[in-house]
Amino acid sequence: MATRLQLLIDGDASGARRALDDVAVGVEGAQSKLGKFNTAMSKATVPAAATVASLAAVGKASFDSASALEQSAGAVESVFGTYAGQVEAQAQQAAQNVGLAESQYNDLAAVLGAQLGNMGVSQDQLASQTDNLVGLGADLAATFGGDTSEAVAALSSLMRGERDPIERYGVSIKAADVEAKKAAMGLAGLEGEADA
Repeated sequence: MATRLQLLIDGDASGARRALDDVAVGVEGAQSKLGKFNTAMSKATVPAAATVASLAAVGKASFDSASALEQSAGAVESVFGTYAGQVEAQAQQAAQNVGLAESQYNDLAAVLGAQLGNMGVSQDQLASQTDNLVGLGADLAATFGGDTSEAVAALSSLMRGERDPIERYGVSIKAADVEAKKAAMGLAGLEGEADA
């Protein structure tokens, strides 16, 4: 009977060994999958953190952009008064028409409008004259390269009497030419604001 019992144990032991081997293979497979999952999760942590940081940066940029737009709209209202709505409508089309963000257009328009107003341009002509100058700046930038805002800034500098920035755009204005034109228009000898 011991022999017979021995056979039964060997038979049961080999089945038990196979079962244990199957369990070991299953455990190794589970550990491998768990290791791959952990590796994937640790790799995903860096992009997830970067995504969260990017979203935070986008949120801050959006807030800053909205704040800049609000501030520039306030400047437009101050300079153009009852005609501010006309400038705001032009600003909303600025990205399409002249390649400027709405807040950029407003900023440039506020400066140009103030300059034109100080030069005596009537309030009802201020918005259209400003838009014409911004359009001219866009044309200069398209022809000679650079940003529209830089070209408009060069026009603004010219209106302040600074001729160097506009030379980049092929415009050459000499003081002697200005004096000759003033004399031809009967404006020679003016001083102060009248000369400006």
